[in-house]
Amino acid sequence: MREYLLPKKGYRVVFVLGKGGVGKTTTSASISVALAERGYKTLVVSLDPAHNLGDVFRTKLGDKPKKILENLYASELDMEKLIRGYLEHLEKTLKHTYRYLTVINLEKYFEVLKYSPGIEEYATLEAIREILEDGDEWDVIVFDTPPTGLTLRVLALPKISLIWTDKLIEIRRKILEKRAAVSNIKGPLRFRVGDEEVELPTEEEKDEVMKELKRYRKEIEFVERVITDPEKTSVIAVMNPEALPLYETIRIRDTLKRFRIPFRLIVINKVIEVSAEVPELKIRLRAQMEVLKRLKEEFPGLDVVKIPMFAEEPRGIEWLRRIGGMILGD
Repeated sequence: MREYLLPKKGYRVVFVLGKGGVGKTTTSASISVALAERGYKTLVVSLDPAHNLGDVFRTKLGDKPKKILENLYASELDMEKLIRGYLEHLEKTLKHTYRYLTVINLEKYFEVLKYSPGIEEYATLEAIREILEDGDEWDVIVFDTPPTGLTLRVLALPKISLIWTDKLIEIRRKILEKRAAVSNIKGPLRFRVGDEEVELPTEEEKDEVMKELKRYRKEIEFVERVITDPEKTSVIAVMNPEALPLYETIRIRDTLKRFRIPFRLIVINKVIEVSAEVPELKIRLRAQMEVLKRLKEEFPGLDVVKIPMFAEEPRGIEWLRRIGGMILGD
């Protein structure tokens, strides 16, 4: 049994990464079925805009967790809805924090902002954070992730966001210090918002901008703490025995190492196994052997599971139960 897939300190988080089409969704579903049948209350969440999780389970899924089996729940998050909700929250926060912005038509700016680079990553991170905030409802949370590039950017965001948030807090602190110095000479600093006169705060405890920065930092620090804790988080890379998925898996390893996120297992999907020589498959089998050899060289000591290519597409609980057992190491 692969202990790093089981809960230890509270709930366990499993991120399933990989190139499109290698079997991330089937792997995510298989792990969740296997864990649920061992008595762990498991939630599997699809973050991929091209949702296939419902197809694998042969049921329709939505934003809210749907019961699939005893102890197993699944959901598919709507990316457009996530981005819209994230921007609405951002707009509301800005209007509250910077009250003088009420004189500006913020709506038109947020209408454009939803097409800006990075919004999808931040919306996805916010969705992950909300799920992790309620993590104690579950024993294991399995994330079926979007394509590798987007997922790696999302997993890198907490560390990057902490760096620039700390810088913004430092800048804001200096602004408040200068404001306090001016206030000591000229008296309280005030400005008008419509008919109301508002006094500019000079103390961190009364400054809405500083409070918002600290609140955001606390949220991001929570996510960073969870995803870098080997007792709570495990990342699984799924690949086919081909060159391009191998290169992508190497990129996954290098990025996760840079951000101290625990990479624990490689699942090699659709491994061709033949009992006799088939001339038509010689080139394919030779290429597969080269990839498997390279894999051992690139990932010495890392846990690897080989899932054979089956005669039919694995769909439904019985297939998922079988594959999940292989991955968990029964």
